[in-house]
Amino acid sequence: MRIIAPTEMKDTYYFQHDYNARNDPKLQEVLLEHGVAGVGIFWCVIEQLYEQDGKLPHKACKSIAFALHVDCKLVESVVKDFDLFKLDASHFWSKSVITRLDRRKEISDRRKTAAASRWKPRQQEEQMQSKDDAIALQELSKEKERKGKETKGKEIEEEEGAKTAKRFCPPTLEEVKAYCKEKEYTIDAERFIDFYASKGWFVGKNKMKDWQAAVRNWHKGSKENGGARTTSNNNINDEWQ
Repeated sequence: MRIIAPTEMKDTYYFQHDYNARNDPKLQEVLLEHGVAGVGIFWCVIEQLYEQDGKLPHKACKSIAFALHVDCKLVESVVKDFDLFKLDASHFWSKSVITRLDRRKEISDRRKTAAASRWKPRQQEEQMQSKDDAIALQELSKEKERKGKETKGKEIEEEEGAKTAKRFCPPTLEEVKAYCKEKEYTIDAERFIDFYASKGWFVGKNKMKDWQAAVRNWHKGSKENGGARTTSNNNINDEWQ
C-alpha cells in the first residue's frame, strides 16, 4: 500500500480525537515501551485506517514505516502487541474507527436525503415553469402565425385592390376628344362613347382594356370605309379589339 504524501491530497478530512486518549492504559503501555515515537506511530496508523475505510493489510506496516522513516518492527509492534487493533490472517482494523466511519456515512446519507427533499419541490416547480414556458412559446408561435396570415391576407387584399385600381376605366367625352385632337383623328368622339357604352365597354366577349387602342382602330376602320361610320361598320370595328 502506498502512503499518500500531504502534497498529493486533494481533499482533507477530519476525525474525532478524544482529548484524553493519552490516558488510555493501552497507549500508556506503548509510551512506556516505545516512547512518544510509538504514540506517534499509533496516530499515523489511525489516519491511514480512516483513509482506507477502516481496514489495512498487514503489509501496510512496511509502507507506514517507510513513510515515517522508522523500523518496520516498531510499526508492527504498535499494531500487534498492545491490543489496540483487531487482527485476522490478512488485515487489521480499529473497531472505533469503523464505528465512527459508519456514523459519518449515516449522517452524510441523512444530509443527502434531506437535501433531495428540499430540492424536489423546487425541481417540480422548475418542471412546471418549463411546461408553462413551453405552452407560452407555443401560444406565441400560434399568435405569430395568425398575425402572419392576417398580414398576408391584407397584402393579398391590397394587391387585389391595386389590380382593381388598374382595371379599365371608361374615358370621358373630353378625354376622347382630346386624344383625337392630339392624333388628328376626325372620328365622332361622342358616337364612339355611345357605341361602346351601349356594349358595356366590351370588345367582342372581352372587357375593353385600352380605349385609346379602340379609338385608333375606330379611326382605321373609318379610313377604310371612306370616313363613313355605320352600325355595321362599328360592329366590324368591334371585332378588331
